[in-house]
Amino acid sequence: MMMKLLSIACLLAILQPFPAQAQVETEDRLWGLYKEGRFEDVVREGKVELATGTPSAQVNLAVGRALVDLEKFGEGLPYLEQAVRGDPEQTWVYAWAQCYLGTGQYRLGNFQKSRAALIKARDCAATVNATRFAVGNLRILGLAESYDDWATFSTERFAFHYSPNLTGFDGLTFARLHEEAFEKISAWFGSGPSEPIRFFVWKDKDEALVANMPPLGFARPELDLVHARAEQTVGHEMTHVISHHAMHPEYVIGLINEGIAVYHDQTDRDQMALAREALTDAPELSIQVELAALWEDWSLLPGEISYPIGGAWVKVLIDKGGKEKFLDFFRDQGLVNAREVYGSDLQVWMDEFSDALYR
Repeated sequence: MMMKLLSIACLLAILQPFPAQAQVETEDRLWGLYKEGRFEDVVREGKVELATGTPSAQVNLAVGRALVDLEKFGEGLPYLEQAVRGDPEQTWVYAWAQCYLGTGQYRLGNFQKSRAALIKARDCAATVNATRFAVGNLRILGLAESYDDWATFSTERFAFHYSPNLTGFDGLTFARLHEEAFEKISAWFGSGPSEPIRFFVWKDKDEALVANMPPLGFARPELDLVHARAEQTVGHEMTHVISHHAMHPEYVIGLINEGIAVYHDQTDRDQMALAREALTDAPELSIQVELAALWEDWSLLPGEISYPIGGAWVKVLIDKGGKEKFLDFFRDQGLVNAREVYGSDLQVWMDEFSDALYR
């Protein structure tokens, strides 16, 4: 009888998962949820697992990453720091924890801590993807060592960073013009970012391409960040940042989002005339691209044509429909919402616009 009880006990012990196996299963489940974008579930289940007292660098990483993705940066950092401490061998867990520490610290305005974390992620070279993430973010966020010799100049609304390759460049005038434009554009939208815009000024697009940057200029509104050419229009990129913080658009379309930036570029150029001129200079475009088609697919025309079209069309919406209606529409820039906001007038305006554009 005793031998039978012992046999049953041994069998039950064999059927129960070993602690290490159970932990692996938990980690796999959390990463499965993470890949599905179920960040709240990752946080909830991960915290339950950690509350058992079982140390796990992977679980801390999963919870920390999910919290950063949920933009709960301050809450996520301690879990990422635990993940770093729990991986002394500096494997992929350490690398990605440092990557997300860099992201979280940047979003909290701790730029030097962000830089330090991203450099650690880069230098440990644990995985190709984590290293690529770190290198790319150091470059885009202006934290890489290659920026150390850039001149800096701060104003009330900007932190300017000037390339050392700029020649004959008047940084004070540049800053003054951007401050004046910011005041005008933010007044038009009713508000703007609460933090200064980090504004990186390159000599030209070739300098940026050599540095493996995306084509200039561009803005990362959620990061209060701009990279621009010295000769770029004053208002364009900052409009992306200002409008993002003022209006919190939920659905962004190139025709409208770039159009409003062109509208506020502070040049007062006739964008319809520029678009018609660009079309004349591009005889290879033998077919007429309908405005509705461009609304749905911003890539149908090259930028030298699509951008002035966007600026001219936004001007039509504002002039005919009014600023308040445009701002109401701006939060959802899709064509379907435009038809709801502007009603039957929209199609009339679109037909008139196309006639004027291609006449």
